[in-house]
Amino acid sequence: MNATIRAHNLIELMEDLVVVLEKENKLLETPRAEDLSPVVEEKQALFKHYTDHVEAIAQDPGFSAALSDDLRSQLQALAEKFEALMTVNRRKLEILTKSSQHVVNRIIEAAKQAAGDIPGYGRQGAISNGRAAAPIAMNREI
Repeated sequence: MNATIRAHNLIELMEDLVVVLEKENKLLETPRAEDLSPVVEEKQALFKHYTDHVEAIAQDPGFSAALSDDLRSQLQALAEKFEALMTVNRRKLEILTKSSQHVVNRIIEAAKQAAGDIPGYGRQGAISNGRAAAPIAMNREI
């Protein structure tokens, strides 16, 4: 496959990734698992193709030199947009992860406080009043 065809394939793939990242970034503002799931699956599939494509291009030392100036600048502009969207996406995912972990930690602390001292059996079989987490159930996914 020549460099021009590879470049056009890469541009098409990156444009698809840009669309998916924009969609995911918008959905991350008010995340709901049922909305995000198909977008994340699509993003993962596209990233697999993107990685494969970039690895193949990396094996071609004359790739960049074989491109026209117009095609090279088109790739550069798209790469900059892609990188900016990836930065926003990474930040939003980090915030969402930290927020979810904070909620889980609060639930754990609340369960520990609600449990108080629960009698149980120690290692030697004697009854002890140790702190153990009370069993809890959640009525929705977080």
